[in-house]
Amino acid sequence: MQYYKKDKDKLVCLLCSYYCKLKTNQIGICGVNKNTGDKIECLVYGHISALNIDPIEKKPLYHFLPKSKSLSLGTVGCNFKCPFCQNYGISQEKNIDKSKYYSPKDIVNIALQYNCDSISYTYNEPTIFYPYAKDIAIEAKKHGIKNVYVSNGFESKEVIDDMVGIIDAVNIDLKCFNDKYYKKELGGNLNQVLENLKHFKKNGIWLEITTLIVPTKNDTYEELEKIAKFIKDELDIYTPWHLSSFHPDYKDLDLPRTSLETLKMAKKIGEDNGLKYVYIGNVPYENSTFCPNCNEVIIKRNRFEVLQNSIKNQHCPKCLYKIQGVYPKMKTIRKTGFAGSFYPQEKEEILKYIDEFNKQITINGSFDTRAMIVPHAGYVYSGFTANIAYNICKDKKPKRVIVIGPSHSMYYEGASIALYDEYETPFGNINIDKEYSNNLKDKYNFLSFDDNMHLEHSTETQAPFIKHYFANTQIVEIVYGKMPFEDLSSLIDEVLEDKENLLLISTDLSHFYTQEEANKLDNICLNAIEKKDMSLFDNGCEACGKLGVKALIYSAIKKDMKTKVLHYCTSFNKTKDASKVVGYTSALIGY
Repeated sequence: MQYYKKDKDKLVCLLCSYYCKLKTNQIGICGVNKNTGDKIECLVYGHISALNIDPIEKKPLYHFLPKSKSLSLGTVGCNFKCPFCQNYGISQEKNIDKSKYYSPKDIVNIALQYNCDSISYTYNEPTIFYPYAKDIAIEAKKHGIKNVYVSNGFESKEVIDDMVGIIDAVNIDLKCFNDKYYKKELGGNLNQVLENLKHFKKNGIWLEITTLIVPTKNDTYEELEKIAKFIKDELDIYTPWHLSSFHPDYKDLDLPRTSLETLKMAKKIGEDNGLKYVYIGNVPYENSTFCPNCNEVIIKRNRFEVLQNSIKNQHCPKCLYKIQGVYPKMKTIRKTGFAGSFYPQEKEEILKYIDEFNKQITINGSFDTRAMIVPHAGYVYSGFTANIAYNICKDKKPKRVIVIGPSHSMYYEGASIALYDEYETPFGNINIDKEYSNNLKDKYNFLSFDDNMHLEHSTETQAPFIKHYFANTQIVEIVYGKMPFEDLSSLIDEVLEDKENLLLISTDLSHFYTQEEANKLDNICLNAIEKKDMSLFDNGCEACGKLGVKALIYSAIKKDMKTKVLHYCTSFNKTKDASKVVGYTSALIGY
């Protein structure tokens, strides 16, 4: 979205419901968005004032990824002026510390480093730095990280609509049910906050509500019941309502703490009005989640710590009642099918192979590798040959490795791309780049997803090498059947364009000829690769993955890439049986 619109000689800021009309060089009520002449600039973009890792329950969100970690951040500035704000040191601050800059990628990398399942925009009012939050959120989505807003609920309608698909959950402060108190002491207005709550709900963004109960300000039975009735009538009875205990802070230092009796009264009001999930916070008190149907404890908490989480696939384990919220999805995994046969099942055994392989090789020269040709037989036969290519590229840090291999188990028209969440290996699972994979599937009509195609050793034998040598990469697996090599080459062209990719083409060479015959046939394939001679692929070259190799060389010719054959051998090296051998090679393609 564009964060402003023109109004004669002014620009209207579209971030919050104040819709500040700003002259050139004028700053909005929030103190951080400025009309610079041709646009509204978010002055705090990249300049955070607070950064912490919190349990998601601290937001508070009780029905959103329970027991997960959230990277929480805020800037200076706010569009409200709450006299009890516990973060007034940043929310009411106008001076921006620009000594450090955190790009959206920097923030996401921190979240990844500390295994955070979400990023929370909090501490001050996040709608005033929505341009920054949105860019972080979009980057986070690429890595499966969700995004959370902890807000006063005074967003503009434009921002709430723009949040769809970007922000996954919000906790909104419904501070009272008194418009006069809102306007005079807090900021904004009650009716707009109520409309925004309905807007969030309509847009399908997971919503939880917090009311800080401030003695003498919003703690009457009548006012609390109005809030409960609004939640029930205008939202739904499954919207969690958090009742938070006030403590003296900022300007409200002369007010007492909220009594436990008042909190219990408010909880009873919510429950008497039919609300299914009402919680007391900021005090030592039972705040577990109970099944609304059978009253079973399904999430047991001690303040922000989850002691027990019994939810199974979003349902009560006892009566199977659906528990509303956003819960971790069961990850789909591309399971191993050949561990224990083509390669060892145990990590330590594979490492022994690799250590022994590496003792026998000497690497000379440099090569800007964009793609590799590697064999896929059992490690005892072809592992040494494959390992040479991986070892040469060990210092590369690809964002993703695309491995393409032929189907050995079933006939298939076109190719299948794996759309699981993770790829299992003895070294630990590799994340599958589902966004990249889906983009390829949508773009190339020969690509689909067939689960049966991914019980395939030509690609699976590469996975332990990938995890060992490129520990932080993601993987994309493509298994092809019958198709024109030109089609596959068009996809390879795109893969090679991205310098963050490393492409693997999996193939063995001739099968079950004598050693002498195999050497002759395989030499044709080696020449086709090294000399980039397309005619040789149809003039004696035999390989189970010939289509993939042919497509790669065709792309290499178009891109004027170099090729380098690294190693060639046959199964004779291991079996000493020259009567029926299989050939193997590894090669590099790049600049």
